[in-house]
Amino acid sequence: MSGNAPHPIQLEQLFFVKSRVEAIPNHVPTDSKISSPPRNEISLSEVPEDKGLFSFTMKTTVNQELDKASPYFVEMECIALLRVDDTLSGDEAKRGLTITGHSVAYGAIREAVAWLTGRQAYGALMLGLSVLTPAPAPKTP
Repeated sequence: MSGNAPHPIQLEQLFFVKSRVEAIPNHVPTDSKISSPPRNEISLSEVPEDKGLFSFTMKTTVNQELDKASPYFVEMECIALLRVDDTLSGDEAKRGLTITGHSVAYGAIREAVAWLTGRQAYGALMLGLSVLTPAPAPKTP
């Protein structure tokens, strides 16, 4: 990619389809703000009506078990609409869209969770980093 060329992936839109934050009744504070790390689910699909436009969805859940050691239950779902140009191969595009979508969506989720919990009973919850890891290889019989 040359110095003046535009980036091959562009963010067109970012929005939340679910924003749920609930304070845990009878929360028992501990040294840690959360008892288990956030669980992230991601998906990527091309928008059928618009070639080159992809929908990246990220759902983040915190304290699904409703553990009293964690102050909140959080469930957020964010969608990033990303456009990729035709300079990338299929594999390069998928990789770039996944990395870009993860970065953009998780950043928005972290910010929203901090803002929403900052106005709740137990104070702001700042989510840690989220790291993409390869999916486990399928088991062969």
